[in-house]
Amino acid sequence: MSPFLLVLSATLLAHNPDTSYVRLNITEAQIETRLTYDIFTLLKVTPLDDNADGRLQKSELDRHAPHLAEFLRSKLGLAISDNDDTADLGQFRGFLWPSDIGDSIPAAEYHSANGLIHFEFLRTLDDPPEVVAIAFGFFPEFTDRHTVLGVFACRGDIYETSFTAIEDYFEYFTGFEFSRPQTQHTLTDRLWRFFKMGVEHIFIGYDHICFLIALIVVSSFRDIVKIITSFTIAHSLTLILATLDVIHLPSRLIETSIALTIVYVALENIWILRAQNVSRNQFLAPRSAFRIPRWLLTFFFGLIHGFGFANVLREMELPTVGLIRCLLSFNLGVEFGQLVIATLLLPLAYLLHYWKYGSYFAIGISILLALFGSAWFIDRAFNLELMQAIGL
Repeated sequence: MSPFLLVLSATLLAHNPDTSYVRLNITEAQIETRLTYDIFTLLKVTPLDDNADGRLQKSELDRHAPHLAEFLRSKLGLAISDNDDTADLGQFRGFLWPSDIGDSIPAAEYHSANGLIHFEFLRTLDDPPEVVAIAFGFFPEFTDRHTVLGVFACRGDIYETSFTAIEDYFEYFTGFEFSRPQTQHTLTDRLWRFFKMGVEHIFIGYDHICFLIALIVVSSFRDIVKIITSFTIAHSLTLILATLDVIHLPSRLIETSIALTIVYVALENIWILRAQNVSRNQFLAPRSAFRIPRWLLTFFFGLIHGFGFANVLREMELPTVGLIRCLLSFNLGVEFGQLVIATLLLPLAYLLHYWKYGSYFAIGISILLALFGSAWFIDRAFNLELMQAIGL
């Protein structure tokens, strides 16, 4: 089975720009909804760069803001009871422009967390809401890979969740009345939702999966477990540190560096296999053949991959305690997803080990991965956005 069939069969966002955010501040009298998108996502709704100068002016967005707001109204529903037929977001209060980016956003920042645009809606209420339910219907326009990271804030309580094309609806029980059980507020429920989100992210994180495939094709099962574990530990460290703004690096630098990790590991595979003279009995490289142990190399590269998730999670406006909790459960999901992928690829690794021409096939896979990594690097370094256009 080709490893790329596994990627194509996945139904759902590793770290990638296909992420948006929603925050609902709920009181007895009103619901404030803030929806946050990068420019690349907004361009899927309507053209914005009217003068085609490669930059989005604040004045240009101001002209298109009513159309964007109307699109959001038509694709999102906000209900406060079972018989709420309006499902209305409320009054559009305008957008918030990034405060530290000036009056225009260059095309290089269209995918970046530095250029996120906030759209604010306000719905006034006659009575305190017992339930606040929100549903998203824009996944056909934004693709099934899109993920919405959500926060419900009510009476000092913070609840984090996520929305995908599969789970596009959620009911939040406010606690203003207690006629219904509030099972959604349990710690187990929160951890489970972010665990599932971590699994979903790794299955559509094509660059992450290519990186794992490059590591697996020349590794034993024991090494695979060590590699995946070290990758997740490193990934978790930088994800948490960067999301909490302890460390901050430009998203463009991180994305291009992630592509280079794929190229490096793929080229090292070719060097390892050629150094063994493609001998059938020596296919699996002994540990001494690696100048740097693969698990240690993976740990270093995992630090880089962790920044990729952080670039889109940092804008969630979650409290520190809630953020750490959801990030830890998210990363457990990532590790589980990686182990599933590794397990499914073990038959391929076994075949490459014992097949007469397995080493040649492994070299071919590594060359293909190196080409993918190079394409990602060029696309991200020069902001071409060609790989995103074809779903990668």
